[in-house]
Amino acid sequence: MRTGLGRLFAAFVVLSAGLLGNAAAAKDKITVVMSSFDLLFWPTLAAKELGYFDAENIDPDIVRTGGGAKSLAAVAGGDAHFNIGAPASAFRARAKGSDVMMIAPVIAQYTDNITMSDAWAKKNNLTRTSSYDDKLKALKGMTLGVSSVGGGADQLVRFLAKQAKLDPDRDMTISALGSGEAMLAALSRGRIDGFVVPPPAGEEAVRKYGAHPMITTGAGEVKALDGFVYIGVIVRESWLQKNQDLAIRFLRAQQRGLEAVHDPATTEKAREAVRAKYFAESDKAFFNEIWAAAKPSYPRTIELKPEMVDRIVNFVNETTPEPLDKKSTESGWTNDYAAKALATMKR
Repeated sequence: MRTGLGRLFAAFVVLSAGLLGNAAAAKDKITVVMSSFDLLFWPTLAAKELGYFDAENIDPDIVRTGGGAKSLAAVAGGDAHFNIGAPASAFRARAKGSDVMMIAPVIAQYTDNITMSDAWAKKNNLTRTSSYDDKLKALKGMTLGVSSVGGGADQLVRFLAKQAKLDPDRDMTISALGSGEAMLAALSRGRIDGFVVPPPAGEEAVRKYGAHPMITTGAGEVKALDGFVYIGVIVRESWLQKNQDLAIRFLRAQQRGLEAVHDPATTEKAREAVRAKYFAESDKAFFNEIWAAAKPSYPRTIELKPEMVDRIVNFVNETTPEPLDKKSTESGWTNDYAAKALATMKR
């Protein structure tokens, strides 16, 4: 028969075990925002679906905002912790007084590719094996669809026009058409000769309308932009200083996501996890094709190098009338947390 003291001790042991169990189970809840669930964000989505955030004791609420500006505003305003978004936008926000900054790359290629109609390819004798110089020359006289005036695709066209020694406002026509669906429709009706947009719209045009890839920035074809950080991990500096360990753990999970995408032993598992969760209704073979085409755009490491930032600054300042503020840009990124994450990863 238990004494009163014995029953009290037993109850204490049970209570302690319960408290310890709850403590072990408790995870750091964070909000991660991104404009969509398309290929720009697949390494982060893969990290979530493969349990890499769970392994770091992190419970991420991943929110699709529908726009890059909304995602950045959510982090800048303290409504979210991590934004997977455009570094150039973060640098501009910092110049206006925000304390947002980039701590790692997510996409290390400019992902807006140029797809041309079959008629334009034949008119200019272009094939998959045509030289880069011949492709640049074929921009002359071309009517190209882009999503918006002044957006990333429009900037790319102007950058390439300069390489081709063309005046984009005189030697070609840039037409703002909005969505990829609108560009596909315009191409199918012969209203445009090509369009500039990230996958999969270009691949859809190839499959449905006999179009052809023209310039594939995502594969590093534009050497001046090879290694361009198109998408990065954005946080508030004030939050970062108070949550350094959490940021490092987040980046470790992000690194594992990148590794899973690139490793031949795990890439199929990562691909299927992302497809099952976010693209279950998509054609499997087509999704596999897009996944393979997207892989060169993802860096193999979360390391952020000065030359990556330089490419962003040089490109933006060359293609837009409003240059990036040098002081804000220099203070608007750091590799410190990525370096610590890499140094503390278990191999």
